Amino acid sequence: MFSDRENWERASTARVVPPARPRKLAKVPFVELADGRLQGVVSSGSDIERVYVSSVAAGTYAFACSTNNNRPCGGARGSFCNHIRALITEAVLQYGADRVARYLRVEPAGPEADAGALTVAMTGARPPQADGKATAAAVFSRFLRHLAYLELAPVTVPLPELQWFPPTRAQAAPAATGHGPDAAQEARTGRTAAPVEGLDEALAAVDAFDHTLAAGLLRPRPDRVGGLGALARAVAGSPLAARVAEAAEKAAAGSASEDHLVALAAARTALLGSVHDALVVSADELSGRLREEPTPVAAGPRTTVNLLAAARTWLADLARTGWQGIDHELAGGAAPIVSAMLPEPGLRRPATLLDGFAAELAASCPGAALAHVPERRWADLWSRALLLTVPGAADTPVSGTATGRLLPLGVDLQEHATAAQAQVHAVLEPADGSAPRLVRASVSAPKPDTVVAAGVWQLLRPHLSLLTALGEGRSMELDAMPLTEEGDLLWDDALARPGDPADALATARVVLPTALAPLTAPLNRHPARIAEPVFLEGYDRRQEGDVLTFTVAGRDLPVDTDRIPAAGPLTPEAVAGSRACVGLLRWDDGGLRLQPLAVETTVRRKAVALHAGAWAGGTADKAGARAEKAATDAVTVLRERAGRLLRK
Repeated sequence: MFSDRENWERASTARVVPPARPRKLAKVPFVELADGRLQGVVSSGSDIERVYVSSVAAGTYAFACSTNNNRPCGGARGSFCNHIRALITEAVLQYGADRVARYLRVEPAGPEADAGALTVAMTGARPPQADGKATAAAVFSRFLRHLAYLELAPVTVPLPELQWFPPTRAQAAPAATGHGPDAAQEARTGRTAAPVEGLDEALAAVDAFDHTLAAGLLRPRPDRVGGLGALARAVAGSPLAARVAEAAEKAAAGSASEDHLVALAAARTALLGSVHDALVVSADELSGRLREEPTPVAAGPRTTVNLLAAARTWLADLARTGWQGIDHELAGGAAPIVSAMLPEPGLRRPATLLDGFAAELAASCPGAALAHVPERRWADLWSRALLLTVPGAADTPVSGTATGRLLPLGVDLQEHATAAQAQVHAVLEPADGSAPRLVRASVSAPKPDTVVAAGVWQLLRPHLSLLTALGEGRSMELDAMPLTEEGDLLWDDALARPGDPADALATARVVLPTALAPLTAPLNRHPARIAEPVFLEGYDRRQEGDVLTFTVAGRDLPVDTDRIPAAGPLTPEAVAGSRACVGLLRWDDGGLRLQPLAVETTVRRKAVALHAGAWAGGTADKAGARAEKAATDAVTVLRERAGRLLRK
């Protein structure tokens, strides 16, 4: 059993920074905590064409306010103007008063912090007025980049790395420095020692390398350099042995090249891939599932892309600096690379990963002040991003087509601040009468960080008709839909039409047990990516505090209710009162957990089915309709701003 600090450092899907909260955007369309300031864009009350760039510095509370073309605000003379006060108010709504107070280093008077108390505390310190010209251009440029996400087309190619960014109902519990382990999430982890031979040894080698990486590879610390040797020894019997041994030696001497770092990332990924394979065998034994046989897939053309080389250089700089040395300048170095990559559909996968990773690092700056570091998570994201810079690594080759009836099981929503993906898990009944198989269909879209909760469905829904079918409880008829070896449908609405009614719980009862599971591509083999659809009923339930456990055939299975998205009617209370459940078996930090997708429960003495993705295709549910309206207003405001500012 690990200590709380070790739990935080060894989890792949721990929430590092709490997500933004919904708010109205008409007055203040953009707020961020970055570069040691609270800063953002505030609309003019008298001229719709004008916006103000306002900021307050952490610690000194030095303030600045000017228009985007550097005309000074007449109200910001000697004290905070109304634009700055509005900025503080909206920042508290978006991030919470505690987080804003911590970031700005404000100690408000009174038992509870709110926007008014923060403003009084800062103005009472008689803060100086800063030169707004020095920051306004950069902040306004970031606002335009923020709006530009709405201009980018969604894609239906799967983005596997968004598995590392699940939605969560739990908020991170920051330490005094601003970040730290989430006690509630630790309680929910439900670590049970997996009876897999060699598991602990493999993870120990990964942890040793991650500990070395956290301190940086430019001048490796003598007390941590052993992690490089541990990784090399762990792959000594593999084809990677010679390259990794050389890379470990160079890294220990502080002279590792980018190619050496790629070799270390490959070794770490291969080691976790072996853990993935062993755990999948264990999960298959639990579910009784069989897997498909591999078939050779021709690789597509591989071309060197300059943007991938630029991303590799940034990631190499991160490795040399280490998490404890990150600052705003280093974290912000990914922004121009991501902005250039996102419009290219073939680079969407690495761009999305880099964007989410860089945002976490920026929110955690300075690294020297971190009490705890999510070592495994950041090493996961770093190594995957680095391998995705190898030309061809992010390709998704098509192995065949799918024709037949598609029966949805549920939708898994993943998102970070600037991207969201809906992944529908389903069973395909092939038209040729062959065995049913598990498949997935995905749609993802870039988004501004203020589009949250039900708002993401508005961006995703128009590009995947399957979401509407799932909400209506219908099957889909497919005609030669492209299909990858991993079971991902490359969705095209022209190749699908709505079918007969199909209940997800009935599908799970009758068809799911006989469905073949697809294989996993080498790069995607990682324990955190295990997501095996299962159907459970007749289980015993035990609630201890806010930790729910199902007991199935004498085995305890913790339920990860934090992964139920708020953008749907399914709630932890409904799961706790359920009698049947469709979910995903997942693994992280030492144990299997269940992520509910849909449950059968009783509401007002009636048996009902509740789905996590029931609002995905639209809803008449009152709570869902309210959430949709709020999200519609937010998206409308941002699109109006994009129309005026990006295309003037």
